[in-house]
Amino acid sequence: MAWGVKRQDGMNRLSKLSLGLVVAALAGDVSPAMASPTVRDRRTEAQPSSTSESRTYRRRPGPRIMMPLKVDIGAQGANTTMGFLPGIELRAGIHWASLSPKPTNFDIGLGLFGAVLIGPENDAMPAADNDVLYGGGYLEAGQTLSHGDSWRTWAAGRGEYLGSSAFGKEQAGFGVAGRLSAEVFASGVGIEPRGLFLGTYAIGVYAEVAGRGLGEDVSALQVSGGLTFRTPLVFAP
Repeated sequence: MAWGVKRQDGMNRLSKLSLGLVVAALAGDVSPAMASPTVRDRRTEAQPSSTSESRTYRRRPGPRIMMPLKVDIGAQGANTTMGFLPGIELRAGIHWASLSPKPTNFDIGLGLFGAVLIGPENDAMPAADNDVLYGGGYLEAGQTLSHGDSWRTWAAGRGEYLGSSAFGKEQAGFGVAGRLSAEVFASGVGIEPRGLFLGTYAIGVYAEVAGRGLGEDVSALQVSGGLTFRTPLVFAP
């Protein structure tokens, strides 16, 4: 179906607007050693010296390089001339609260985002572009509302610069958003020969309301909600 092709094209365009996160898995090498029985002359065998001992570090499984990111994955929706369109959104950026080794009450970050709203199928015009796509860059700042030893809630504001394609009409514009979120987290720092760990792991939920200029056929008001994640800075040479 042509509509199916349009939807696939829309998802392809979303992938170009969204930030791809690459995580490589590092597996430790295991080399089995075969030993055969031998006769040792302990009189000529060198005695171990405490000053010549060397320590061997084994690499633990896990990512070798990871950025201090905040990643949002959620559901998105907006009213249009074709009714309410549901969709999905993806947002990823480098944030201070993900890098900070100690719990912080302030966050600032910048990154990329993208979303697609799926339009209804039109049997009369199967080749029509009924989807809405948009994406671009953002700058966000947030402040905690409440917190504990391993949890906190946030209020944040975001400014966006974006490009959009609404029912085949393309344009560029700006957007603003306000959000509330809650997360559980663990922060720390570790420096050793095996690598560096600095920052915060977190998982939580968010809800937000945004105003964006997506064209005269789409409401300027959009609502969304979903899951939010934080990853620390990890470097394992």
